Amino acid sequence: MNAEVLIRENVRGMAAYEPPCRNGAEARALLDANENPFSSVYNRYPDAGQRELKMAVGRAKGVDPSLLTLGNGSDELIDLLMRAVCVPGRDNVVVFPPTYGMYEFYARLNDAEVRRGRVDGDFLPVWEELPGLVDERTKAVFLCTPGNPVGNVIPLEAIRRLAGWFPGLVVVDEAYIDFADVPSAAGLAEECGNVAVLQMLSKAWGAAGLRVGICVAAPALTGWLNRMRAPYNIGSATQRAAAERLRDGERFRREVAAIRRERERMKRVLRGMRGAEVVGDSQANFVLARVADHERVAGYLRRRGVMVRMRHEPPLLAGCLRLTVGTREENDLLYELLNECL
Repeated sequence: MNAEVLIRENVRGMAAYEPPCRNGAEARALLDANENPFSSVYNRYPDAGQRELKMAVGRAKGVDPSLLTLGNGSDELIDLLMRAVCVPGRDNVVVFPPTYGMYEFYARLNDAEVRRGRVDGDFLPVWEELPGLVDERTKAVFLCTPGNPVGNVIPLEAIRRLAGWFPGLVVVDEAYIDFADVPSAAGLAEECGNVAVLQMLSKAWGAAGLRVGICVAAPALTGWLNRMRAPYNIGSATQRAAAERLRDGERFRREVAAIRRERERMKRVLRGMRGAEVVGDSQANFVLARVADHERVAGYLRRRGVMVRMRHEPPLLAGCLRLTVGTREENDLLYELLNECL
């Protein structure tokens, strides 16, 4: 599918903003961008094309840099995709709660209707109901895999089938994919044309403070997203720091392995703990647990300096806490306090 047909008509008619081009020329005097001429680390605008960072992302992810759009976290990319395909006040998107709340936030911010699909007992979309939920105004379906807050994985073949019959955009949020035992859906971006895969450096790469989001999509869609985004949406310091972080593959693999070990340990400890029930078999860097009197427990942990996230969303998620996998010492403290409280 040529994803270009999904782009809003008024967007296709817009001329892209062209920042000063400094490629391929020997610069003796930079007098084209109204910058302060006195040299400092940051007196010049960042590379609007993000070339070095895209090359680093491409090497680390095994993706052609021409398929990449980079954003200020994946939140900017969610908003960008929404604005690319949804006509305000007319179009709609589909989400499958419980899921990441920013899909609905940006849909409403862009005046797009939100339609909620159901999930089954394994927190997977009830696929057979989806054809009855979409119409000619449905421009995007958002999938989170591994899912937040359960950590479950959507099979790759199910995503491929959806992309095959749904004429809109299939957005696959893979914020936690590096912790999972399944392949990324990034290969579907070119294969299907209407699949956009979101990843980030915040989780497995330990760079949440840099705010770098990654979108892998077919060239036609990527071209439009890069035209639409702000030309300097990622600053020079962030581009340099993120590229450096991506070059340290050994540290990345070591930390991911440690988090995965502690995640499995957390599941075992919680399953043996009286008053706690593990919800789902998480493949992310967190575990969802249902506990007795969750508000009291969360308050007790907070007073003792341990911050956890409450996810009380009946009927599927009632009395749940989302527990991020920390260091072994942090996790031991969590278990000690949970035992005291429960």
